[in-house]
Amino acid sequence: MRIVLVLVTASLLLTACRGEQRPNVEILGGASASVSGADDPALSAAGTPKYRTSSQQDVALQMSLDLRDMRSIINLAIDGRPVEWERARVIYEQGKNQKRPNGTLRSFASLADADGESAFPNGAAVYGRSGFLDGIIRDGLTGAGRAQGLSDDSRRAIVDRGVQMLFYARAMHGITLAKARVEAKSPDAPAALDEAWAIIAGPNNADGVRTYSILNAAVAREAEFKLTGRLAQPLENAFIAALAAMQKGDAATFNRNATDAAGFLNATFALGVLRAAKQAEGAGSEATRQTYLVEGWTSYQAIRAAIASGAPAQAATLEAMLSRSSSEPFSATETAKVYAALNDPAVLRALGWPAAVQVATPPTGS
Repeated sequence: MRIVLVLVTASLLLTACRGEQRPNVEILGGASASVSGADDPALSAAGTPKYRTSSQQDVALQMSLDLRDMRSIINLAIDGRPVEWERARVIYEQGKNQKRPNGTLRSFASLADADGESAFPNGAAVYGRSGFLDGIIRDGLTGAGRAQGLSDDSRRAIVDRGVQMLFYARAMHGITLAKARVEAKSPDAPAALDEAWAIIAGPNNADGVRTYSILNAAVAREAEFKLTGRLAQPLENAFIAALAAMQKGDAATFNRNATDAAGFLNATFALGVLRAAKQAEGAGSEATRQTYLVEGWTSYQAIRAAIASGAPAQAATLEAMLSRSSSEPFSATETAKVYAALNDPAVLRALGWPAAVQVATPPTGS
């Protein structure tokens, strides 16, 4: 088994930012995608290392394609057009692209299980219900719970970010499983790490960009916060170094890099919360403010349990700030409170948020 380092150009990373922008202008899915890493170039002029799986991970890669197809339905809400929520629910419950080797389909709903929920410390207590991972997404699909009374655009944000929370959950489960297998000296350890990476990265689309993935969201956060080169590539580097340590039987170095990878994942969602808070502050209408607050709230749910485990008071503050009524103005003072809570030392420790991508103060302007 060996690491294959694949290189991409800097222009590809810039192009990747197009996949996730402001909620009101997100790309509708639909481009074709390759689920194999075999067609990636071995080298590029940029000399940027890339993780390449050594095990077959098509099903994990195809998760992003189901999100793509759900977006093609729910993103109609961005333009105020009717959403066929039942069609989106069918993809969620039955699957569409996640085809197992035996030809059967795997669904998002089947992945929102105990393994997924294990990524969230004391999850049922934090979220106030069992089956919370599935519940958040279903609330968005049906207009229940947190989504009750919300606009279709806000429900869309819950479904979209809820599915990304599911990706986060399964990736974190894979990292944890890889750690256990490394400790047990299991030959299956690389496959667990490969699966986690495949979930995070997703497949390349026709332009060679991983449009519908957490990795692409990380690239977008870099651009928005002027952190170019500090999040997506370091996240990938942590996986590369973890795999190298695993192959050498160096458990301590593997654990350190796996922990770093989790920290960069947490930072991606935390930056999403900061982004949404600032955008809610600049929203020109109550409807737009509602969508931004809901986006921030749902992004927060991915890291809420981790924060609650180390900083319960700050976790409660963030939950209250992000679930407040959109009828109330969200001023610069509220934005500053969100930033302060996420930058609390106990929160930074709980998330393992790397210093290179910490953002202590809101950007000026909208």
